Amino acid sequence: MDAEISFTKRAFEQLKGGTKRYRLADSGHWDSVNGLILEVMPSGKKFFRFRRKHLGKDTSVTIGEFPNVTIEKARKFAKQIALQFAEGENPNEAKRLAKEEMARRDALTMSVQDLFDGWEAEFLLKIKTGERRPKSLQDARSTWVNHLQAPIGHIEVSSIDQVGAENLLKRILTKSSAAVRNKCLTLLKSMYAGQEHNPFAKIKKLADTKRERILDQLEVRNLLDALKYEPQIYQDVVMVLLLTGQRKSCVFSMEWKEINHQRAIWVIPTSKMKVKKPHAVPLTKEVMEILERRSSEAQQGEKYVFPVNRSLSGHITEKSGKGSFWWRITERAGLRGEGRGESVTIHDLRRTIASWSVMRGGNIQTTSKLLGHSDISITASTYAHLDIEQVRNELGITTAQLLGTDVQESKVDRLVRDIGGLSPEERRELMRRI
Repeated sequence: MDAEISFTKRAFEQLKGGTKRYRLADSGHWDSVNGLILEVMPSGKKFFRFRRKHLGKDTSVTIGEFPNVTIEKARKFAKQIALQFAEGENPNEAKRLAKEEMARRDALTMSVQDLFDGWEAEFLLKIKTGERRPKSLQDARSTWVNHLQAPIGHIEVSSIDQVGAENLLKRILTKSSAAVRNKCLTLLKSMYAGQEHNPFAKIKKLADTKRERILDQLEVRNLLDALKYEPQIYQDVVMVLLLTGQRKSCVFSMEWKEINHQRAIWVIPTSKMKVKKPHAVPLTKEVMEILERRSSEAQQGEKYVFPVNRSLSGHITEKSGKGSFWWRITERAGLRGEGRGESVTIHDLRRTIASWSVMRGGNIQTTSKLLGHSDISITASTYAHLDIEQVRNELGITTAQLLGTDVQESKVDRLVRDIGGLSPEERRELMRRI
């Protein structure tokens, strides 16, 4: 039961916060209002509220904080709320409906740019909590600036219906590619998700838009020959890209603390992985030779494996324009084309080693684990995983083929290697069947 006092300014100024909140009811004054209470928080803050049973349930309506709301105004508001209850209306529900109506009216005048700004602010909060990655926001910003901001940023959110949404995506498709069109659709669906009407909700992505370009053996040789004319840092980063099969964002930002030299394992932290789990990558002797040399040449306290002082990020980056290291390498190797999508991209290196591994009979599950596509949790503290040596063996064989250093393996050797990769239970089952 709430304690009762006469509400006066002097009495309120003497109230102190306790170990837990407590309530005081308005009483003893000629203008006291039944149901008006003052709630005192442990912090000492004081809030006026009105309490009344409504439809059999205790209902509380917040009036405001003292002294921003005076005692006289609180009693006036309390009488108005009591009248609303007497007429069968819940003031809290009325506030909710008014807020929704205001939001609806705001949406009618809000521009798509405003909608993106709000979406971006929410995304930044999700990055702070680890729910989303900074790289995802970077990609979304690029999609917005390059393809959406100019045509729709200035118009009102409510002015785009489903027909307008489909026409927008058609224009994007004619100017760029199906992949870009799909990225725009994904972003717009997310932006409009909280709106009363989402004109992009029922539109589907275009199928079969994934790039399938891989390098054949001759193209790999040309690429390796073209690397010889580049500064050492670019030779090294391309070789690590090719021989690990990892995303360029992870390779470019590779840190020395992520490398376990003793076990030859690179652990990519959760913050850099799409699957939001750390990813252990076994490193072949060719990659370890590169890392050991770079480690011996690195300045003391250097954070990144591929550092660049003039870069804002502190590490190597890749720009697609003329003059970039990748442009020079592919131009020299004859891997650049005139049409859209004909030039070899850095991501094609990742696809190449994965495809070669599968085509030469490698295990698809092992390749998936190498690329970080599997749903397998790897802890950064132990770097342990049951299949890590199997992944290393498959990657080592593929690396030898790519670099032309492999020796023809006999059927007996292949059989011995395959048996060596079996678990103890699988070996016992094999011996039982022989």
